[in-house]
Amino acid sequence: MPLVAEDVASQIQDFIIAQNLSEGSRLPSERDLAKILSTSRPTVSQAIRILVVKGLIQSRRGSGSYVTRRPQESLAASVNLMLDLDRDSVHHLNDLRLWLETMGIVQAIERGTDAEIAEGEAALEVLKDSIGDISAWMSADTHFHATLVRASHNPYLASIFESVHATLIEYEYRAWVDKGTVPKWLRKTEAAAVTALHEPILQAFKERNEEAGRIAVLHHHYVMAQHLIASHAQ
Repeated sequence: MPLVAEDVASQIQDFIIAQNLSEGSRLPSERDLAKILSTSRPTVSQAIRILVVKGLIQSRRGSGSYVTRRPQESLAASVNLMLDLDRDSVHHLNDLRLWLETMGIVQAIERGTDAEIAEGEAALEVLKDSIGDISAWMSADTHFHATLVRASHNPYLASIFESVHATLIEYEYRAWVDKGTVPKWLRKTEAAAVTALHEPILQAFKERNEEAGRIAVLHHHYVMAQHLIASHAQ
């Protein structure tokens, strides 16, 4: 009996642990993983998407999949469980994300370095390049926001924020991941709108403008809330 994607995702996690793969390590190709796990490549592709939305793997267009953290270290699992137990609480989780990112950006504006601004600029370029590819987008979006919040120099804030964001991304895109389709707001025709949503957050960081940062984060929050509503309706 062929393994379902969730089973394969668990096996890939076990493979990461067994091979002692550290953060940033590149996974074998989907073809090689299919051979290692004795399953089909489409099933491996689905399993990779599951791990991407869990925040355990980063998908890079044209490059492959990379470990973002060891599975046993993921705070997102606990947050995800809470949301699974009460799906109607998603708006509370989105509010928490707003508060965490607002504080993160305010602190980044105060404490962030020029090197961290450059990291944010690079993350934005990756985000732009990922539009149209749902797996790459989820990785790039989490990476962009987390990069800016890490510039707050508060590792606890950054870790909790990334876990909350990853859980919301999983919730938001789960239906489209399952279907293998791309929501209308992630199509290549919407590239300008997607950039306009994220660029002001980085610009506020670059200009050390706290008020602009708060406004940009709040605007992103409202747009994400609409996407969550659309996702829930799927």
